[in-house]
Amino acid sequence: MPLPVPRECPFCGGVPRLSRCGDQKEFWVVQCSECYETPVDYDEAKVTQYHAIKLYNKRADFASRIIRIHHSVEAHMTKFTSSEVK
Repeated sequence: MPLPVPRECPFCGGVPRLSRCGDQKEFWVVQCSECYETPVDYDEAKVTQYHAIKLYNKRADFASRIIRIHHSVEAHMTKFTSSEVK
C-alpha cells in the first residue's frame, strides 16, 4: 500500500516530513520542515509511517479549520465603526 501524501502545514504552509521520535526512535510523527510544528501530540506518534501520515492529515484539516475560524473572528473583532475613527 503506497504512503498517503501529507498535506501542507496548517501553521505556515510548509512542507511536512516524517520524523522518528520516542526513546529508541521507534515511532513516527509528521512534522513541518520549516516551522517544526505538528498538530499531532507526540504521545500519539504511530509505529508505522502510513498511520502517522493518516493521523497528521486528519489533525492538519482540523487545525486549518480552527486557524481559519480564529482569523475570521479576529478580523471581525478589529473592524472599527465611524464613531471610533477620528
